[in-house]
Amino acid sequence: MLTLKELKEKHDKAYEAGQVTRERAANDMVFYYVTQWDTSLLAASQLAYRGEFDLLKKAGRKIVADLAMNSVQIDFEPVEGTRKDSAELVDGVYRAGDTHNTSIEAYEMAKNEAVVCGVGAWELYTEYKDMRGSNDKQTIKRRPLWEANNNVFWDPNAKRIDKSDATYVSVLTAYSEDGYLDLVEELTGKRPDEVDTDSFSQPEQSYSFPWLSGEGKKIYVVKFYHRTKEKDNILTLVDPFQREKTVYESELDQVMDDMIDQGYTITVEKEITRYRVRMYIASGSKILSNELIAGTHIPVIPMYGEYAYVEGEVHYEGVTRLAKDPQRLRNFQGSYLADITSRGPTAKPIFFKEQIAGHEYMYETAGIDNRFNYLLQNRTSITGEDLPIGPVSMMPDQGIPEALIASIAFSREAIEDVATPGTPQSITDPETSGKAVYAVQAQIELQTVIYQSHYKHAKRRDAEVYADMLSTILDVPSEEQIELSDGTRDVMQVMQSIIDEETGEPIVIHDLTNSYFNVTSRIGPDYGSQKEQTIDRIEKMIMLMAPNDPIRQALQLKQLALMDGIDFGDIRDYARKQLIITGIKKPDTDEEKKMLEEASKQKQQPDAAMVLAKAEELKGQADIMQEKREGIKMQMDDARTKDKHYIDVFKATTERMRVQVEAKKAGATINKVNMESIGEQVDTHAKILEMIKPERPEKQYANA
Repeated sequence: MLTLKELKEKHDKAYEAGQVTRERAANDMVFYYVTQWDTSLLAASQLAYRGEFDLLKKAGRKIVADLAMNSVQIDFEPVEGTRKDSAELVDGVYRAGDTHNTSIEAYEMAKNEAVVCGVGAWELYTEYKDMRGSNDKQTIKRRPLWEANNNVFWDPNAKRIDKSDATYVSVLTAYSEDGYLDLVEELTGKRPDEVDTDSFSQPEQSYSFPWLSGEGKKIYVVKFYHRTKEKDNILTLVDPFQREKTVYESELDQVMDDMIDQGYTITVEKEITRYRVRMYIASGSKILSNELIAGTHIPVIPMYGEYAYVEGEVHYEGVTRLAKDPQRLRNFQGSYLADITSRGPTAKPIFFKEQIAGHEYMYETAGIDNRFNYLLQNRTSITGEDLPIGPVSMMPDQGIPEALIASIAFSREAIEDVATPGTPQSITDPETSGKAVYAVQAQIELQTVIYQSHYKHAKRRDAEVYADMLSTILDVPSEEQIELSDGTRDVMQVMQSIIDEETGEPIVIHDLTNSYFNVTSRIGPDYGSQKEQTIDRIEKMIMLMAPNDPIRQALQLKQLALMDGIDFGDIRDYARKQLIITGIKKPDTDEEKKMLEEASKQKQQPDAAMVLAKAEELKGQADIMQEKREGIKMQMDDARTKDKHYIDVFKATTERMRVQVEAKKAGATINKVNMESIGEQVDTHAKILEMIKPERPEKQYANA
């Protein structure tokens, strides 16, 4: 941590490094906003009238208006494995924060000062959403840093236009004595009896800046941001559902109790080197407070006009610097003309003394102050001689020097050359084509491109710091207000646990604790301007399409969805829903996704005419189906009749064949029986023959 002496030494170095540029820019601010008769040369002039014929402020307003019309669009692109839903969360929260009144004021103040003197700035800070103390959730806000040229002092070694390479910045704020005592009481809890000014006379005081000025009437307090590298351990913890979370060891004591209650255990420990930013608040006598802030970046965002780094120092300027001399000349010329008109001699008649002798009182008062209805003049002299009638001559008017007339035109051209190219007269011609108008506008915007480009750098840096701070404060589940690209508001759940449909594992979406983004910025019209251009184009396209063209119907819905008006929200919402239901527009919010799912499950209810037409159609289809069924029935009956005939024929044939088989079988049986009977008869006959035949001769001879 820094001591008060070290803090003042760094502040002095930053103050001395850019002192000359700051003095010139401070003069530009006074010339533009306060008075254009600020130099001793013009103040010592003999002019009785000193007017301001301001062309410079018109040019400055034109540049500021161009910056407002061509806003900077910020996009967060996820890198290093960061989920896309995390980028969508940061996009929505950032857009919502941009619309806060303090943010709008901070941007406008910085842009105005950058245009006028060459530099402006704003600051990001965190505060509790509920200042009553019932909620520990934080939000990020912005506040303007008024007179950044005189009150913001950057590290002299920082060369980048967004000061992302700075190691410190010193921001001064002036307080009255009572305001200073209130601040000390707020920061320390104890209100001092009086302002302590002893340290201002000590050697360690700031020699470059008057910390106490005006004999105690104004006290300057510094807010000093110091960015340093520190070694730390990063811990990876896992809960019972295997969800990982990384925590720095130096910050573990702040969340240890909650993580233990949730069942987290340490799985990996790694030593790293990281940046940390400490904020000091100090007066000239002591450091009132110091604390670490959210994020790893200095939360002060500068915006420059013309910017250059010359001979080791930063130089910047706005539109005022080069336009001051021609503007002074124009003021002098206009004032001189006014003096000629008010104090120069006017045309007067010249008379002989004898012509008005005795009537001088009638000629003593000139112009409209002369109240006489007529003037008297002597016709003859005392001696009776005739006198001329009327003045004998006229005193000439005071002429305007030709050099003055020529220089007036020159001074106007000189201011316009420096400050603005002007708008050609033809731009107001109603016959001028749209392309020609856009070409002229593009030519005019060339004067403001340098301011637009540098505002883009500032916004990109703002987004980088914002995302870094957001990843620090959104470390627990919560609800965050977001704004979509079309300007509508919604609520998004932070660190929401869901089940992955593919893996079935629990995952955490909208988790910024381990998220990293690339920030891109681009210049373009704001959403309102783009919307009006889109509506105009849709109208022209609709006129060229046939009434029954489905694209025409889609364009009409789109036109209704984009239009604004009193009591028009219901029509606009209906058109948006129809675009989503028909698949033309993708749902952006969870509510729209749910609505689409419900619409897909329910059939759209038709009107009465459609119902009758559908009924007639179904009735006709039923009649046709009935005829088809009857035809099919007839065909089937015919087929069944034929099949029955075939079956009867088959049965008859089969029966006949069976009878024939049975007959053959019976014949075979009879034959068998007959054969058996014949066989038996043969055997019987053989036996009889055997019994009756004579003995053989051999036996007879034996008997003999």
